[in-house]
Amino acid sequence: MELTKREIEIADRYISKRERQVAQWPIKRWIILVVFSASMLLGYKNVSDGMRTIDDDKDMGSQVSRSLGDGPPPGLEKPWIVGSIIKTSKILEARYQLVTYAMMQVALGYIQIIAGAIMVGLALVRWNSGERDAIICKLLRSQLQELERSVAANIRPLSN
Repeated sequence: MELTKREIEIADRYISKRERQVAQWPIKRWIILVVFSASMLLGYKNVSDGMRTIDDDKDMGSQVSRSLGDGPPPGLEKPWIVGSIIKTSKILEARYQLVTYAMMQVALGYIQIIAGAIMVGLALVRWNSGERDAIICKLLRSQLQELERSVAANIRPLSN
């Protein structure tokens, strides 16, 4: 089967376009790797900040003890108990909000780390197939050049 010149030009354009696309992929992959690696680092920072906040919360018991003081003054036991309960409830409410925020921060950090690791892994796995595509395109180009030479040789008139 002989290819016409138009068919050869169309194939040449297609292969060149594909080679240009493959040549652009590594830049995109590097950008993907940088963005998601930064996302993983940000996730790690969120996890460590959240864990530090949870660990810092362990001194809350001493804050409750300090809010109670030495004990009620004589004759004011009931108002003192009510006041200490209010103080303790405010301290515990603040603690609850702090721990809840820290737990959300830790969870979000782990999600960022996992999502970043998945995307970096996918980019690295896809890298191999992109390189394979580049090799295939180069092979196709060399085969196309051989076909063009054979077509050019067949078109020349034979001189007798």
